[in-house]
Amino acid sequence: MLLTLRYTHPVTLQYPLSTQISMPNAHLLQITGPFSGLLLLLLGFLALLVLDLIIALVEGVTLTLLRWKPFRTCLYVALIMNIVSGIVNGLLLILLQRSPFIWLPVSFTLSILIEAFILMYFKRDTLFQDGLFSVLVNLASYVLIILPAYYFGAHP
Repeated sequence: MLLTLRYTHPVTLQYPLSTQISMPNAHLLQITGPFSGLLLLLLGFLALLVLDLIIALVEGVTLTLLRWKPFRTCLYVALIMNIVSGIVNGLLLILLQRSPFIWLPVSFTLSILIEAFILMYFKRDTLFQDGLFSVLVNLASYVLIILPAYYFGAHP
């Protein structure tokens, strides 16, 4: 159900010194309109980017604590990993948003696979270690960020 609020009458605010300020026209205050879909897409992309940056920081710190490489390299690789897996998981969330019990395990598995391949690209000598680090990094990001955000977003 979509609730639309419309502003139809000009409002004048009065201050104690009798200074009057008129409000803008009604068409400027409308949230719905021809560009609302584009605005929603842009804001969703910006939210995904901010979430990816926060997750990349958590995963970069986790990779550094696991002594994979120095912090700057870990942060750079974590940013690449999360942009790629964030786009894939964002599309998956759009398709499966009504069924979180399917989305969360599939998303977690896809994140592990995508991030393991990216870790192997940057450090090819340790296949098993990169796979294990991918699992640990994703556990950290899902437990600290994604699961609490999903829980508090679904239960207001």
